[in-house]
Amino acid sequence: MTQYETVSTKIPAELKAKIRRHGINTSRVMRQALEREVARADAEELDRRLESIAPALNRINVEDVVAGIREDREKR
Repeated sequence: MTQYETVSTKIPAELKAKIRRHGINTSRVMRQALEREVARADAEELDRRLESIAPALNRINVEDVVAGIREDREKR
């Protein structure tokens, strides 16, 4: 079962009045915005990690890898 945590924020009264007037579901909007922000941060972290291993990946000879895979498959 999923556990939930409460997150709260303070906003200007004028903004809250507009949210009510438009019938905006603040929980849904905040959840979606936070999910997008977390996805963006995860993608940035992945980019940083890929950049750190890029030099090692660039040294890998793709043809050698393909040949190794084919050799392994033929042994089966």
